[in-house]
Amino acid sequence: MKIQILQENLIKAVNIASRSISTKVQLPVLANLLLATENNRLKIAATNLETGITIWVGAKVEEEGATTLPSKVFQEYVSSLQAEKISLSTKENITTLSSGAFLASFNGIGANEFPSLPGDGRRIYSFSAKVFSEIINQVAYAAAADEGRPILTGVFIKKDGPELAFVATDGYRLSVKKIKASELGKEDKKEEEFKGLIIPSRTLMEVLHLISDQGKAENLMVEMGLTKDGNQAIFYFPEAELSTRLLDGDYPDYGKIIPKEFTTSVVLDREELLRAVKTASIFARDSANIIKFKFSEGKLQISANSPQIGENSSEMEAKITGEGGEIAFNYRFLLDFLVSVGSQEVVFEMTGSLNPGVFKIKDDPSFLHIIMPVRLQS
Repeated sequence: MKIQILQENLIKAVNIASRSISTKVQLPVLANLLLATENNRLKIAATNLETGITIWVGAKVEEEGATTLPSKVFQEYVSSLQAEKISLSTKENITTLSSGAFLASFNGIGANEFPSLPGDGRRIYSFSAKVFSEIINQVAYAAAADEGRPILTGVFIKKDGPELAFVATDGYRLSVKKIKASELGKEDKKEEEFKGLIIPSRTLMEVLHLISDQGKAENLMVEMGLTKDGNQAIFYFPEAELSTRLLDGDYPDYGKIIPKEFTTSVVLDREELLRAVKTASIFARDSANIIKFKFSEGKLQISANSPQIGENSSEMEAKITGEGGEIAFNYRFLLDFLVSVGSQEVVFEMTGSLNPGVFKIKDDPSFLHIIMPVRLQS
């Protein structure tokens, strides 16, 4: 392999691909980046056997070839160089890099030992990058962080009539976001067997990173597909691909915990509520993170207390319909929700202090968020 490439283009691609390398590798080659010429471009890829990223970048290809190089050292070295042209040449798994007055060589591992990443699959859906980012931001944080129940670490995507539903829960909260088929850039009408799939939430967060890497591309589209065996999902960008293994198992029947009715409905200003919850959290941190809501006479009182620190309360205007009452939540769950939505007003619905609290975006029936309450001390 013999190529010439600009330093700024190379380091950007290396930085992106390196995010897919695990700190604890099972095989030596998994700590390496794959560099290969392909269609007069340089392909850079990395994988941890669960997810894989492939980036294509423009380069002057003088001689075809492929190799793998140690990611950490190569990334650190290339980032230290000036924004000049870099020459790369490989012979017998030794890659020489020259740029201006700098010269280095890297011992690599043969490209034939690098795990193969899935190629082109069945492309099922196409999303506007802006719409897809909004969906993931409103859902993925509700997935479980620990591996106690692996299935809950993923986001469940399923066809729900004329809509596509994105669902995440960790057992204490639930986010559901739906998108109409008419809002999809493309839908595979032949994909009638699509029963649903579970994608690791950390993978979807990496999709957000890839969207961000593209800059402010207003017309950027993200395509989602499946490999032929149906075991992996692939996200396609104009100059990148992200593949991931799907989580195997049956997702919980989340519909059972969505309340069908409520006794109290409240419209709240989101920013004012966010500020009040943040203030109360200062006192709640030393008291199991618990803050209390009390609805009465057009007001919401938010309070928290700690035996070691003291107590705090604040009031805000609330448009209350129904009987009102009290309910308590873990403030961290409230903050995650309030930060994830950008609307001016949110709707809160409840039926007593022991039943799930439902949060919605006013005038947007496509989204709902449920938080399980904390039992109040009598």
